[in-house]
Amino acid sequence: MRITRRALEEVHAHAAEGYPYEVCGMLIGRHGSGLVTQTRRVRNTVVDRARDRYEMDPRDQIRIQRECDDNGYEILGYYHSHPDHPAQASVTDTARSWAGPVYLIVSCVRGQVVDGNAFVAEQDGGPMRPEPLEVVN
Repeated sequence: MRITRRALEEVHAHAAEGYPYEVCGMLIGRHGSGLVTQTRRVRNTVVDRARDRYEMDPRDQIRIQRECDDNGYEILGYYHSHPDHPAQASVTDTARSWAGPVYLIVSCVRGQVVDGNAFVAEQDGGPMRPEPLEVVN
């Protein structure tokens, strides 16, 4: 996964601001580029387990997809945070994954992002394999 430093910093800022709850969002790039240059925050609709679960607001997803379609961008993947837990795909993350997009998970400990890893599902529902994370300027 290739991502600009600025886009990665946006993910980190969102995770820190949302701590101690999981945050989620979309990773966006110019159509066909394979480079994440933008992010979009998506509201986490989970209330009672927001410390260890997330559900992306479908209205946000539709709005963002339309914005991308209208402006020559595409959704390359998704991100979310793991408050006080490692940046590894959980059983839940794996079960809910789709083949194709990249999943970026960042570990946020005491409000500071300490790690991040990317994953790709080999098929819908996993298994997930690590994807190299390349930060570009």
